Amino acid sequence: MLGTQVLLRHDHFAGRAAARIERVLAVGRIFLAGTGLLAAYFDPSDIGHVRDLTYAVLLGYVVYSLAILIYLRSTNRVAPAHAWWLHGVDILWAAALTLVSQGPISPYFLFFFFAVISAAYRWGLRETVWTAVAIVSVLVTEVAVESSSSSGWFTPGNPELDREIVGVAYLLLAGVLLGHLAEQDKLSRAELAAIADATRQPHVHLGLGGSVTAVARGLLANFRAEAVAVVVRDNEVGLTHLWEVTHAAEGESSHRRRLTTETEQETWLFPDPGRTWHAVCDGSPAGATEAQVTEPDLWPLRRDQVPLPAAFASARRFRTVTVVNMGLIGEWQARAYLFDISRRGSLERSLHFLEALAEHVTPGFTNLFLLRRLRERAGAAERAHVARELHDGTIQSLVGIEMRIAAMRRESHQTADQIRADLGGIQDLLRGEVLELRELMQALRPVELDSSEQLADVLAKLVERFRSDTGIAARFIATGDRISLPPAKAIEIVRITQEALVNIRKHSRARNVLVRLTGANGIISLLVEDDGLGFAFEGRLSAEELDALRIGPAVIKERARLAGARLTIESQPGSGTRLEIVLTEEMHV
Repeated sequence: MLGTQVLLRHDHFAGRAAARIERVLAVGRIFLAGTGLLAAYFDPSDIGHVRDLTYAVLLGYVVYSLAILIYLRSTNRVAPAHAWWLHGVDILWAAALTLVSQGPISPYFLFFFFAVISAAYRWGLRETVWTAVAIVSVLVTEVAVESSSSSGWFTPGNPELDREIVGVAYLLLAGVLLGHLAEQDKLSRAELAAIADATRQPHVHLGLGGSVTAVARGLLANFRAEAVAVVVRDNEVGLTHLWEVTHAAEGESSHRRRLTTETEQETWLFPDPGRTWHAVCDGSPAGATEAQVTEPDLWPLRRDQVPLPAAFASARRFRTVTVVNMGLIGEWQARAYLFDISRRGSLERSLHFLEALAEHVTPGFTNLFLLRRLRERAGAAERAHVARELHDGTIQSLVGIEMRIAAMRRESHQTADQIRADLGGIQDLLRGEVLELRELMQALRPVELDSSEQLADVLAKLVERFRSDTGIAARFIATGDRISLPPAKAIEIVRITQEALVNIRKHSRARNVLVRLTGANGIISLLVEDDGLGFAFEGRLSAEELDALRIGPAVIKERARLAGARLTIESQPGSGTRLEIVLTEEMHV
């Protein structure tokens, strides 16, 4: 089960820094010193019989508190040893104030409570209880010293002795209570830090295998398990893999294997009693084993029977197994096995923490599965597009060239002029296909665009390449404010421009093309205008109107939707086309 010290060590990095803790305590120390000095000034009767010395000690404590605050404001790091020194000095100041005033029954007894609260705020239960015990020892020593003098605070039968005993008892109880609350608070914050760290582990650049291994290593460390096994099944493709991470002499070791047979899959994905459960192996090779299972919205654990398959029970030697299930119904499922976790503290808390961790990790893994499927489908669609382009364009043209060359070979009586004319036609076909292949390669090549600030440069190069390849007079103009777009949307703008230029070359017979990028007042627009044949309709239509009429460039309409942009096309048959893409600030924030 989850070890307290493991989480507290995690919290050392994720929780409040030591310098921040000491700054908070320094402000509290100054407040306490100031109020103590004011109380002594307005009610001198509480000071005791050594008034001047009490004032001197109080003023010294105020100066000390100010010096500590100034020092902490000027430094960014506080070593653990510094915190212990400050803690010890706080106890000594409280002892000095009570010694020179009215003893343990003086109002400055509150300074001891500040030391107890500081221990709880800095550390946890153990340190707070030890602080309370140390303070009680100081108070007993003070009583003994003063009682040995002629003016002792307490004499037999003195009721103030009862007040001192009650005060000491309150101090011990307060130490235990504050320590317990501080321990639980630090554990809660450490659990949140561990969950946040686990949530960051599933990452695109790691892939599914790397993400599963990273989460398994986190489980191994947080729960101090002997080994962790994670089995993942992709329901769409029917593949099941098993990852195992174990402690080894040289460190952690991990390996992965595919569960190919139905028997292997049933060994690791057998029916179990709930989402999260813990079972103790009774030594038998297989059979029903009693498990403690979490229930939704309930803290106590439910007892149930879990059938451990023989192959699972014999796959690894273990005393206990702790299990959590994850997944998305119909998409994927996973189960993590933690073998022989550390047994410190509450089993209920550990299982509920494990369940919460799984809930937060699940969306990350779901995104990985969905992203992988989107990439596979996008790749398949792109391959189909390339195949269609090659079949309908390049291959058909090559077949036509072959037929023309065959015809030239049969017609041996052709004159030189006829041969030159045929060769010119073949050359024109080849030039067109070279352009087709070049545009196809350009569309397949990833766009090198790290930020939207590069968008204008990328579009300028694209237009210049179009002009040099086609001979069409093409210009690019960028005007207005600095362009600010997410990289994904900027890439869509580049792809829309590429597709528009391809369509102009293939279908428009245009002589002039203008591409304009404008940013002004939070509005970003792309304009692609030509003087070619135009579309079959006349007027200005939006993307919705184009869809309703089932006309317009399908690829550009789809990419405009992906970018969250407004698309309009204005056409004048025989006079040209004006295509406009507009993104407003609300669309890309």
